[in-house]
Amino acid sequence: MAAINKEITSEGATPVLTPAAVDDGFRQIKSIDQQWKSLAQPSLARSGFTLTSIGGDDAGLGGYETGGRQYTVDPQIDGEDTRFDDYAVSEINRVLVHHALHAQGLSGKKIHLVTGLPFDSFFLPGSSEPNQVLIDQKIKSLSVAVVPLGGQAPIEIVKQQVTAQGLVAYIDYVVDEKGNFVKGVDRDAPVAVIDIGGRTTDCVTVFGGGKLDHTASGTGQVGISNVYDIVENELKRRFNVSKIRLSTLEYVARERRIRLRGQEHDVGSIVDAAVTEIGQQIIRECGRKIGDAAEMATVLLVGGGAPLMSEILRKSFPHLHVPQQPEFANARGMLKYLSLGI
Repeated sequence: MAAINKEITSEGATPVLTPAAVDDGFRQIKSIDQQWKSLAQPSLARSGFTLTSIGGDDAGLGGYETGGRQYTVDPQIDGEDTRFDDYAVSEINRVLVHHALHAQGLSGKKIHLVTGLPFDSFFLPGSSEPNQVLIDQKIKSLSVAVVPLGGQAPIEIVKQQVTAQGLVAYIDYVVDEKGNFVKGVDRDAPVAVIDIGGRTTDCVTVFGGGKLDHTASGTGQVGISNVYDIVENELKRRFNVSKIRLSTLEYVARERRIRLRGQEHDVGSIVDAAVTEIGQQIIRECGRKIGDAAEMATVLLVGGGAPLMSEILRKSFPHLHVPQQPEFANARGMLKYLSLGI
């Protein structure tokens, strides 16, 4: 894929700002840099710097300090639950975003960052007006310095834009990496976007010419983390275990098996039951906004929950379209939004 062919400049001088997009979800952080390199990491962080290596070299172990407090970020830790209302403006969110940027190799860079909010958080309740207070709070939070404890040069977020999740996935659908409209996609056709995240599911309806229908759009409080909750509870009950890490649950959902006490177990039936239960909830939530979406040319399924939920949603929406790497659709759309200068 082509890279964005320009960096953000200051007063016509040498390029100083590097564009980057971070879809900072409750369950997973997805990032894309200007070369369109995509990375996904679980939203796992906890207070305190708690990891050391056996060799004694702590560099790169995900330790950060912000606001006078230290945090650890690592895919294997038992992280704090990010499913709380103020997550988007929290220190944990800030640390996770910086960790994603460092993982992209952007240490020491000055960044023009694009992030997102769930659809109903981005807009004021019952209105088409952006929730500028929350947007400004998010920008202010991400502007606070985050210092890596492993020796990496800090990242400076100089400029920011905040977008509505789901809506930028539509931009990803109709615009390519060079900023041109995708050939073969009818821009006048109505499209419903279903964006299944960790805590929420956004349903966004766009009519011809890019007109957003707010009455047929919204955010449901159900997501892929609810599947993991059901799977975890059933695994603990069936195998008499006290705790299962998020990284293990993601493996279980993907591979349909688990290794406990040295033995492999087929748990596909547990995964299927959880997907069916939460899938029906998601269908009902979407149905309140778009019905059966019969008048939509396409129902676009994106987000981290798309791979698990595509089969069950296709039964209700046979014109479902799942793009390549659907979990990165919002992040790609954010970067395309930035490159278009909208």
